[in-house]
Amino acid sequence: MRPHSAQLAEVLKDSHSRRLIVDVFHGSDRVAQNLDLQRWQLDGDLNAEIKHSGSGTIVYSSLAGESLVPQGTEGILSPFRARLLLLMEIKATDSTFSETITLGWRRIESIPSAYDVYHNDIVTGSVVEITFQSMELDLRRRGFRFPESPPSTTSCYAELRRISGVTVIETLPDKPFSTFVYETAQGGRLKGVQALAAELGGVAVIDSTGSLRVLPKATGAPVGALSVGPDGTVTDVGYSIETEGVYNAVVGTFEDDNRVPIYSVAQVLDGPLAITGAYGEYTREYASPLVKTQAGADSAVAAILAESISGQQYDVPIQCITNPLVELGDQLELLGHVRPLEGKLIKYSMDDSALMGVNLAAWRAL
Repeated sequence: MRPHSAQLAEVLKDSHSRRLIVDVFHGSDRVAQNLDLQRWQLDGDLNAEIKHSGSGTIVYSSLAGESLVPQGTEGILSPFRARLLLLMEIKATDSTFSETITLGWRRIESIPSAYDVYHNDIVTGSVVEITFQSMELDLRRRGFRFPESPPSTTSCYAELRRISGVTVIETLPDKPFSTFVYETAQGGRLKGVQALAAELGGVAVIDSTGSLRVLPKATGAPVGALSVGPDGTVTDVGYSIETEGVYNAVVGTFEDDNRVPIYSVAQVLDGPLAITGAYGEYTREYASPLVKTQAGADSAVAAILAESISGQQYDVPIQCITNPLVELGDQLELLGHVRPLEGKLIKYSMDDSALMGVNLAAWRAL
């Protein structure tokens, strides 16, 4: 969860107002601050290539006839230059309490529309509609000039720092990895970052501080909660059962450094999910350029099989009171529901209304 005071956590349960603010940066220089973002929408998806996106409208009152409408590569809000720091100010309705939460960095992607307001031929204000995405966009745009292999394979984190060029926070135990070749295709650098994160057992995201961290795929203890109140509803899919994705056999096909094929198979031989039982055989084919040895192949397919049969992941769509403190990857519990429920936040959508939509990935034991 995002850093916050204990008092703010209580204020969010009661009547309060929210204001979305943007500070604008060109490189390390802040060129505008405390701009209100109106008619805004913020979305996040842990399974998407770019994890966060959004849109909104900046309505600006000119102080000395200046305009915020960009002209190509020029202007404070030009998508060729501008990065945004999103902040949300929370104010309690019945007190003077207020606190500002940092939501994170975004890059302006486009200006769908913009115009100035004039009085006597003098600019009195600007209305600029913007769309933006999180900073994984920089990694996707910045390609490799030619195919290359990591200079060292002793540390995933060291290699993440080298190819990303951003601050990397170590959240999982470091480990060596097998050498591979980075693609020169579009988005190859971001794919390389995610391949290294997968080696560590997680997904790479750029967090609200602008640092790259690897969120574990495994579940953990809840770090926060979502509240279901009079204005919140929950769509509970807890009684549905799906067999899609519940594999009882994994077949891996790999190559060593000399391009000699390596094969490995893991399968369930007893119990209700046995390949010879009533469930039948459900096979997953798996390949990875990072696996270069027979031992690595055996370990990879065994891990995938264990994850498949340990339980069934299902999405719980929730509509609840907006909580700006939660982040993608947070393990959350749901308060005020008819039965205990917790899961990982994998998707959210919020706007300037009082409610937000989230998807929690929960696990059902098989």
